Amino acid sequence: MPRLSFALVLVPLAACAAAPAPITGDRLITGSGRLAAELVHRPYDPADAETTCKVYHHVFAPDGRLLTKGEGGEFQHHRALFVGWNRTRRGDQYFDFWHCHNGERLEFRRFASDGAPAAQTIDVAWVAGDGTEVLDERRALAVSDLDTDTTRLELDITLTARGASVVLDGDPQHSGQQFRALDLFSPADAPKVHYLRPEGAVPHGNDVWTGCSWIAAILPLPGGPVTVLRVEHADNPPATWSTRDYGRFGAMHKTVVREGAPLHLHYSYAVGNGERDAAWCEQTAAQLGARPAAAADQASSG
Repeated sequence: MPRLSFALVLVPLAACAAAPAPITGDRLITGSGRLAAELVHRPYDPADAETTCKVYHHVFAPDGRLLTKGEGGEFQHHRALFVGWNRTRRGDQYFDFWHCHNGERLEFRRFASDGAPAAQTIDVAWVAGDGTEVLDERRALAVSDLDTDTTRLELDITLTARGASVVLDGDPQHSGQQFRALDLFSPADAPKVHYLRPEGAVPHGNDVWTGCSWIAAILPLPGGPVTVLRVEHADNPPATWSTRDYGRFGAMHKTVVREGAPLHLHYSYAVGNGERDAAWCEQTAAQLGARPAAAADQASSG
Protein backbone atom coordinates (compact mmCIF):
# COMPACT_ATOMS: atom_id res chain seq x y z
CA MET A 1 0.00 0.00 0.00
CA PRO A 2 1.50 3.42 -0.86
CA ARG A 3 2.35 5.87 1.91
CA LEU A 4 -0.15 8.60 2.65
CA SER A 5 1.64 11.90 2.19
CA PHE A 6 -0.07 15.25 2.08
CA ALA A 7 -0.41 18.51 3.95
CA LEU A 8 -2.57 19.00 7.01
CA VAL A 9 -3.85 22.45 7.97
CA LEU A 10 -4.97 22.76 11.58
CA VAL A 11 -7.48 25.12 13.17
CA PRO A 12 -6.40 27.40 16.02
CA LEU A 13 -6.13 25.84 19.48
CA ALA A 14 -7.75 28.90 21.00
CA ALA A 15 -9.06 32.18 19.79
CA CYS A 16 -5.94 33.95 21.07
CA ALA A 17 -3.50 31.44 19.58
CA ALA A 18 -2.17 31.61 16.04
CA ALA A 19 -2.86 28.63 13.80
CA PRO A 20 0.08 26.21 13.59
CA ALA A 21 1.95 26.12 10.31
CA PRO A 22 0.81 23.34 7.94
CA ILE A 23 2.56 20.04 8.52
CA THR A 24 3.85 18.10 5.56
CA GLY A 25 4.98 14.54 6.00
CA ASP A 26 3.89 10.93 6.14
CA ARG A 27 0.95 10.15 8.37
CA LEU A 28 0.39 7.18 10.64
CA ILE A 29 -3.25 6.17 10.91
CA THR A 30 -4.75 3.69 13.39
CA GLY A 31 -7.07 0.85 12.40
CA SER A 32 -10.10 2.99 13.24
CA GLY A 33 -8.85 5.76 10.94
CA ARG A 34 -7.49 8.11 13.61
CA LEU A 35 -4.48 10.28 12.81
CA ALA A 36 -1.89 9.40 15.48
CA ALA A 37 1.47 10.72 14.25
CA GLU A 38 3.17 12.34 11.29
CA LEU A 39 6.80 12.25 10.19
CA VAL A 40 8.54 15.56 9.47
CA HIS A 41 11.87 15.65 7.65
CA ARG A 42 13.54 18.17 5.36
CA PRO A 43 16.71 17.95 3.24
CA TYR A 44 19.58 19.36 5.29
CA ASP A 45 20.49 22.91 4.25
CA PRO A 46 23.59 24.49 5.88
CA ALA A 47 22.09 27.91 5.18
CA ASP A 48 19.04 26.94 7.23
CA ALA A 49 20.63 24.42 9.58
CA GLU A 50 18.46 25.24 12.58
CA THR A 51 15.29 24.35 10.67
CA THR A 52 16.60 21.30 8.78
CA CYS A 53 18.80 19.50 11.35
CA LYS A 54 16.14 17.21 12.87
CA VAL A 55 13.91 14.26 11.94
CA TYR A 56 10.88 13.95 14.21
CA HIS A 57 7.25 12.87 14.55
CA HIS A 58 4.32 15.04 15.50
CA VAL A 59 1.79 13.40 17.83
CA PHE A 60 -1.98 13.90 17.81
CA ALA A 61 -4.69 13.32 20.41
CA PRO A 62 -7.33 10.67 19.64
CA ASP A 63 -9.74 13.51 18.83
CA GLY A 64 -7.32 14.88 16.22
CA ARG A 65 -5.74 17.81 18.06
CA LEU A 66 -2.06 18.47 17.45
CA LEU A 67 -0.09 18.02 20.70
CA THR A 68 3.52 18.72 19.76
CA LYS A 69 5.80 21.59 18.82
CA GLY A 70 7.75 21.62 15.57
CA GLU A 71 10.13 24.32 14.38
CA GLY A 72 10.39 27.67 16.15
CA GLY A 73 9.08 28.61 19.55
CA GLU A 74 10.95 28.44 22.82
CA PHE A 75 13.87 26.03 22.57
CA GLN A 76 13.87 25.70 18.80
CA HIS A 77 15.84 22.45 19.00
CA HIS A 78 12.94 20.70 20.75
CA ARG A 79 10.82 18.94 18.11
CA ALA A 80 7.78 16.83 19.01
CA LEU A 81 8.82 13.16 19.42
CA PHE A 82 12.60 13.31 19.02
CA VAL A 83 15.94 11.83 20.08
CA GLY A 84 19.50 13.08 20.62
CA TRP A 85 22.40 13.28 23.10
CA ASN A 86 24.24 16.52 23.80
CA ARG A 87 27.52 14.83 24.75
CA THR A 88 28.12 12.17 22.12
CA ARG A 89 31.71 10.98 21.82
CA ARG A 90 33.68 8.89 19.34
CA GLY A 91 37.31 8.59 20.37
CA ASP A 92 38.44 12.15 21.15
CA GLN A 93 35.68 13.74 19.04
CA TYR A 94 32.63 15.25 20.73
CA PHE A 95 29.27 15.97 19.08
CA ASP A 96 26.05 17.62 20.24
CA PHE A 97 23.14 15.89 18.53
CA TRP A 98 20.65 17.71 20.79
CA HIS A 99 21.28 21.38 20.00
CA CYS A 100 23.10 20.74 16.70
CA HIS A 101 24.95 24.06 16.91
CA ASN A 102 28.14 22.92 15.17
CA GLY A 103 26.78 21.42 11.98
CA GLU A 104 25.62 18.17 13.58
CA ARG A 105 22.36 16.94 12.14
CA LEU A 106 20.04 14.00 11.75
CA GLU A 107 19.49 13.38 8.04
CA PHE A 108 16.60 11.36 6.67
CA ARG A 109 17.93 8.68 4.31
CA ARG A 110 15.07 6.47 3.21
CA PHE A 111 11.88 4.64 4.09
CA ALA A 112 12.70 1.08 5.09
CA SER A 113 9.11 -0.18 5.18
CA ASP A 114 6.28 -0.54 2.68
CA GLY A 115 4.37 2.43 4.04
CA ALA A 116 1.44 0.62 5.69
CA PRO A 117 -0.77 3.31 7.28
CA ALA A 118 -0.25 2.16 10.90
CA ALA A 119 3.51 1.47 10.80
CA GLN A 120 6.57 3.23 9.48
CA THR A 121 10.30 2.43 9.48
CA ILE A 122 12.90 4.97 8.41
CA ASP A 123 16.69 5.17 8.20
CA VAL A 124 18.38 8.26 9.64
CA ALA A 125 22.07 9.22 9.59
CA TRP A 126 23.63 11.07 12.53
CA VAL A 127 26.13 13.30 10.74
CA ALA A 128 28.96 15.37 12.24
CA GLY A 129 29.70 18.94 11.23
CA ASP A 130 32.43 17.77 8.84
CA GLY A 131 29.97 15.49 7.02
CA THR A 132 31.16 12.16 8.46
CA GLU A 133 28.51 9.75 9.71
CA VAL A 134 28.74 8.90 13.41
CA LEU A 135 25.68 6.68 13.85
CA ASP A 136 23.12 4.96 11.67
CA GLU A 137 19.63 4.96 13.12
CA ARG A 138 16.69 2.78 12.19
CA ARG A 139 13.51 4.25 13.67
CA ALA A 140 10.25 2.31 13.65
CA LEU A 141 6.95 3.78 14.82
CA ALA A 142 3.70 1.84 14.94
CA VAL A 143 0.31 3.15 16.06
CA SER A 144 -2.91 1.45 17.15
CA ASP A 145 -6.17 2.01 19.03
CA LEU A 146 -5.76 1.11 22.69
CA ASP A 147 -9.44 1.94 23.24
CA THR A 148 -11.98 4.41 21.90
CA ASP A 149 -10.31 7.35 23.66
CA THR A 150 -6.67 6.24 23.73
CA THR A 151 -4.02 5.78 21.04
CA ARG A 152 -0.92 3.61 21.44
CA LEU A 153 2.45 4.44 19.89
CA GLU A 154 5.33 1.94 19.85
CA LEU A 155 8.72 3.50 19.11
CA ASP A 156 11.76 1.33 18.39
CA ILE A 157 15.19 2.88 17.82
CA THR A 158 18.28 0.95 16.73
CA LEU A 159 21.63 2.78 16.71
CA THR A 160 24.67 1.37 14.89
CA ALA A 161 28.14 2.86 15.32
CA ARG A 162 30.00 3.89 12.19
CA GLY A 163 33.75 3.17 12.29
CA ALA A 164 34.24 3.06 16.07
CA SER A 165 32.26 2.72 19.28
CA VAL A 166 30.19 5.77 20.26
CA VAL A 167 29.52 6.98 23.82
CA LEU A 168 26.06 8.45 24.46
CA ASP A 169 26.32 10.88 27.35
CA GLY A 170 24.82 14.11 28.54
CA ASP A 171 22.44 15.53 31.12
CA PRO A 172 18.78 14.54 31.54
CA GLN A 173 17.52 17.87 30.21
CA HIS A 174 19.40 17.57 26.91
CA SER A 175 19.67 13.89 26.07
CA GLY A 176 17.72 10.77 25.23
CA GLN A 177 14.30 10.23 23.74
CA GLN A 178 11.84 12.95 24.66
CA PHE A 179 8.43 14.47 23.94
CA ARG A 180 7.88 18.22 23.48
CA ALA A 181 4.37 19.58 23.75
CA LEU A 182 3.05 22.64 21.94
CA ASP A 183 4.71 26.00 22.62
CA LEU A 184 1.33 27.05 24.03
CA PHE A 185 2.57 26.21 27.55
CA SER A 186 5.86 28.16 27.39
CA PRO A 187 4.85 31.75 28.29
CA ALA A 188 5.19 32.64 31.96
CA ASP A 189 1.45 33.28 32.31
CA ALA A 190 0.38 30.18 30.36
CA PRO A 191 -1.25 27.12 31.92
CA LYS A 192 1.43 24.61 32.84
CA VAL A 193 1.82 20.90 32.24
CA HIS A 194 1.80 18.71 35.34
CA TYR A 195 3.02 15.15 35.74
CA LEU A 196 2.09 11.86 37.33
CA ARG A 197 4.78 9.43 38.48
CA PRO A 198 4.73 5.96 40.03
CA GLU A 199 5.05 5.44 43.75
CA GLY A 200 8.70 5.16 44.65
CA ALA A 201 9.89 7.69 42.07
CA VAL A 202 13.03 9.35 43.42
CA PRO A 203 13.49 13.14 42.98
CA HIS A 204 16.99 14.57 42.48
CA GLY A 205 16.20 18.26 42.08
CA ASN A 206 15.89 20.34 38.90
CA ASP A 207 13.00 18.15 37.69
CA VAL A 208 15.23 15.05 37.50
CA TRP A 209 13.79 11.68 38.55
CA THR A 210 14.87 8.05 38.74
CA GLY A 211 13.14 4.86 39.82
CA CYS A 212 10.38 5.43 37.26
CA SER A 213 9.00 2.86 34.85
CA TRP A 214 6.69 5.55 33.46
CA ILE A 215 5.79 9.22 33.69
CA ALA A 216 2.62 10.87 32.36
CA ALA A 217 2.12 14.48 31.28
CA ILE A 218 -1.27 16.15 31.64
CA LEU A 219 -1.55 18.78 28.90
CA PRO A 220 -4.10 21.53 29.82
CA LEU A 221 -5.29 22.26 26.30
CA PRO A 222 -8.07 24.78 25.59
CA GLY A 223 -10.40 22.05 24.30
CA GLY A 224 -9.88 19.87 27.35
CA PRO A 225 -6.89 18.06 28.84
CA VAL A 226 -4.97 15.24 27.17
CA THR A 227 -2.81 12.67 28.98
CA VAL A 228 0.47 11.53 27.42
CA LEU A 229 1.92 8.47 29.14
CA ARG A 230 5.54 7.55 28.30
CA VAL A 231 6.76 4.06 29.20
CA GLU A 232 10.32 2.72 29.52
CA HIS A 233 10.74 -0.91 28.48
CA ALA A 234 12.51 -3.65 30.41
CA ASP A 235 15.32 -4.12 27.89
CA ASN A 236 16.36 -0.44 27.89
CA PRO A 237 19.35 0.67 29.97
CA PRO A 238 18.45 2.33 33.31
CA ALA A 239 16.77 5.66 32.68
CA THR A 240 17.12 9.12 34.20
CA TRP A 241 14.05 11.25 33.56
CA SER A 242 13.54 14.99 33.14
CA THR A 243 10.21 16.84 33.23
CA ARG A 244 9.51 20.52 32.56
CA ASP A 245 6.26 22.37 33.14
CA TYR A 246 6.25 23.75 29.58
CA GLY A 247 5.79 20.20 28.30
CA ARG A 248 9.20 18.71 27.49
CA PHE A 249 9.68 15.35 29.18
CA GLY A 250 11.41 12.04 28.63
CA ALA A 251 14.43 10.03 29.71
CA MET A 252 18.06 9.48 28.81
CA HIS A 253 20.49 6.60 29.12
CA LYS A 254 24.25 6.86 29.54
CA THR A 255 25.53 3.99 27.44
CA VAL A 256 27.86 2.92 24.65
CA VAL A 257 27.01 1.88 21.10
CA ARG A 258 29.80 -0.60 20.48
CA GLU A 259 31.15 -1.22 17.02
CA GLY A 260 29.44 -4.30 15.62
CA ALA A 261 26.82 -4.38 18.43
CA PRO A 262 23.81 -2.14 17.66
CA LEU A 263 21.92 -0.60 20.57
CA HIS A 264 18.18 -1.32 20.64
CA LEU A 265 15.82 1.01 22.53
CA HIS A 266 12.06 0.58 22.90
CA TYR A 267 9.51 3.09 24.19
CA SER A 268 5.72 3.10 24.39
CA TYR A 269 3.31 6.02 24.53
CA ALA A 270 -0.38 6.03 25.37
CA VAL A 271 -2.19 9.23 24.41
CA GLY A 272 -5.62 9.65 25.94
CA ASN A 273 -8.38 12.24 25.79
CA GLY A 274 -9.03 13.69 29.23
CA GLU A 275 -7.07 13.73 32.46
CA ARG A 276 -6.19 10.21 33.58
CA ASP A 277 -5.12 9.27 37.12
CA ALA A 278 -2.10 7.41 38.48
CA ALA A 279 -4.00 4.13 38.73
CA TRP A 280 -4.81 4.26 35.00
CA CYS A 281 -1.18 5.08 34.24
CA GLU A 282 0.10 2.18 36.32
CA GLN A 283 -2.31 -0.27 34.73
CA THR A 284 -1.64 0.96 31.20
CA ALA A 285 2.13 1.00 31.69
CA ALA A 286 2.02 -2.62 32.84
CA GLN A 287 -0.08 -3.50 29.79
CA LEU A 288 2.51 -1.84 27.54
CA GLY A 289 5.47 -3.61 29.14
CA ALA A 290 7.04 -1.05 31.47
CA ARG A 291 10.57 -1.45 32.78
CA PRO A 292 10.54 -2.45 36.48
CA ALA A 293 11.85 0.30 38.75
CA ALA A 294 15.51 -0.45 39.51
CA ALA A 295 17.33 0.57 42.67
CA ALA A 296 20.45 0.85 40.52
CA ASP A 297 19.06 3.77 38.53
CA GLN A 298 21.35 6.70 39.06
CA ALA A 299 20.61 10.39 38.53
CA SER A 300 22.84 12.46 36.29
CA SER A 301 24.24 15.74 37.53
CA GLY A 302 23.55 19.01 35.76
